[in-house]
Amino acid sequence: MFAFALRRMAWAIPTLVGLSVVVFFLTTLWPDPQDGGGHADLAARLRTGELRRARFADLPRFFNSAPKDVRAHVNACIMHIVASDDDATLCEARLATLGGAALPHLLPRMGDLAPDARGRIAVALAPVARRMGIGTEEVLTDPNRATRFWRRFWADRSVDFTRPAVRRSLRRLETRASESLEEGLRLVDTFALADLVEALGRTTNTKALSRLTRVLSHATSRSAMVAEDADRNEAQAVVSGWLSWWYVHEADYVTFEGGDKIAASLTETRYAKWMLGAVTGQLGLSTRDGVPIAQKLAARAPITLGMAVVALLVAFAVAIPVGVLTAWWRGRSIDVVASVLLLAVYSMPTFLVAQLLVVFKSASGFVLPVLALATVSVAVMTQQQRASMIEAMGEDYVRAARAKGARPIRVAIVHALRNALMPTVTLAGLQLPVLIGAAFVVEEVFDIHGMGWETLRAIEVQDIGWIVAVTLLCAVVTTACFTVSEVAYGLLDPRVRQKQLGNRDLA
Repeated sequence: MFAFALRRMAWAIPTLVGLSVVVFFLTTLWPDPQDGGGHADLAARLRTGELRRARFADLPRFFNSAPKDVRAHVNACIMHIVASDDDATLCEARLATLGGAALPHLLPRMGDLAPDARGRIAVALAPVARRMGIGTEEVLTDPNRATRFWRRFWADRSVDFTRPAVRRSLRRLETRASESLEEGLRLVDTFALADLVEALGRTTNTKALSRLTRVLSHATSRSAMVAEDADRNEAQAVVSGWLSWWYVHEADYVTFEGGDKIAASLTETRYAKWMLGAVTGQLGLSTRDGVPIAQKLAARAPITLGMAVVALLVAFAVAIPVGVLTAWWRGRSIDVVASVLLLAVYSMPTFLVAQLLVVFKSASGFVLPVLALATVSVAVMTQQQRASMIEAMGEDYVRAARAKGARPIRVAIVHALRNALMPTVTLAGLQLPVLIGAAFVVEEVFDIHGMGWETLRAIEVQDIGWIVAVTLLCAVVTTACFTVSEVAYGLLDPRVRQKQLGNRDLA
C-alpha cells in the first residue's frame, strides 16, 4: 500500500504544477501598484517600488531576456542621472540603497561623466558614506569636493571590495567579537551582503548571529537583529526573516556572471520565484507586515489544519453511530427526528452557526469553533453512513448471519458496519478540504488568528505572495487527502486492495 500511495502522489505532481500555473495567471491579473512616474512623491515611489519587488511584479512572467543585477541597476541609474529626466531623483535614492555593492561598478566610471552628472552622483552617495562612517557633511554635500573624496576613496580602498577580503573578515567575525572587524565590514557596506547571508546559513552560535545581523541591519537599515541572549527559536526567526528578505532582493546586490546569468533568465522570473520559494520554503516577505511568509505559514497553518482535522474526527464520531442507529430503526421516530435535525443543520450556513455559538465564546476555547466546523460535515457523513448501512443490511451475508441466530448488535457491528464504513471513510477524506475552507469563516467570527484570518487580511491589502502560498498548500493538502482516502478504501476492502496492488494500470 505504501508503494501505491507513492505512485498516487507522484501522479499528483503534474496536477499541482498545472494548478500553480493557473493560480499564477489569476494572480497576475491583479493590478500591480504604479509609482505615478516623476510626478509622484519620491517616498511614495520608493514604497511602491518596494511593494512591486516584494511581489516580484517587476519581473517578467516566465522568461527574463535581460536579468537585472547590481551592475544593470547602476548603468540604468547613471543613464537617468546624466539625462536628468523624471527618474533621475529616484535613481539617486536607489544608488544610496544599493550602497557599497554599487561602488565597484559606479566609481571607476565617474571620471567619464560630465561634471554636473558626476557631482550629482557623488552627492547622492552621501548616505552611503554616512553608513560607512567616512567623510564629513561639508565634503559629502558639496559636488566638487564629494567627487574628489570618492575618487581618493576608491584609489585607497578598492582592494577591500573583493569577495576573498570580505570572506576572511567574516570568518574571523564568526569566531570572535571584534569592533575593528565590524568596522571593516561596515566600510564595504552592502557589498558584503551576499557573504553575510551565506554566513547566517552556516552559523548556529547565537552570539555570532548577533554580530552578523548587526552588520546586516547597519548596511540595509532593516531593523532585525539577533539579541546575544536570544534562544534558538528567536534567533532562527530573525535568520528566517533575513533569508526571506534576501530571496526577494538578492539580484539588487550581486553580479550575474557566466552560467549565473544564463540561469537568471529562468530563475529571475515571477513564476520561478514563487515556485522555487514554495519548494525551498523561501516564500518572500508578506507585503502586509514584512514578516516572512514561510514563518507566518508555519505559525498559522497548524491552527487551521488542526481545527479542521479535529472537526472531521468529531463529525466522524457523530455520523457513524447516528447513521447506524437511523438505518437500523429506519422509518421509526428516531430516524425521522434525526433526519429533520440533520436537514436543519445542513441548511444553516457556517457563518450563522458560528455566530450563534460565539455567544458562549468566553467558556469555550477552541471547542465551539470546532463544533461550528463539524456541522459542515456531520449531516453529509451521517446520511452517507445511513444509506451505506441500509444497503449493507440487505446483503446476503447479513441475512445469513441473522438466520444463524446472531444477535442484532453483532449483525450490525461485525457483519454490516465494516462494509458500510467504506463509502463514509472515502467521503471523510474528501471533507477535509471543505472544512479548511469553512475554517476561514469560523476564524473570522471567533477572531482566531489562523490561516483563514491571515488570508482575509492578505486579500484586503492584495498580499499576493501569501495568497499563492496558501492556495498551493491547500492543493497539497487536498491531494494528500485524496491519496489517504484511496489507501483507506483499499485497507478496508481486500478486493480494492488487490486491484491497487496488482494492477498498476488502475493505480
